[in-house]
Amino acid sequence: MINLNGKRFSPIANSEAGRVASDAVFIFSQTGAAFTAEYSGAGFTDGHLIGNFISDDEANLVYHSRASNGDLEAGQASAKFSTADNRLEIAMDWHWLNGSQKSGQSFYRER
Repeated sequence: MINLNGKRFSPIANSEAGRVASDAVFIFSQTGAAFTAEYSGAGFTDGHLIGNFISDDEANLVYHSRASNGDLEAGQASAKFSTADNRLEIAMDWHWLNGSQKSGQSFYRER
């Protein structure tokens, strides 16, 4: 299983309905198969995610954030982890659980 503890990620691509901008930073903690992350960046004041690995390189997670305008947002995603250029990458298929309820894909790379 991948160890995310203490790792930092930033987005490298995001679908139009995604809220995370390129300046966002995700900081992960992990215990066993369970992980969390705190994130912040343009467009929102704070965000959190919690997830569980379901295999060595796949996880399910939920996330929530507070948009800069004060709106609360929540979503759900499945994540696939891989390695490129000696850095971890995350590909997420996600959908919003409130608001627009749109879906999309996001890609993140270890900093």
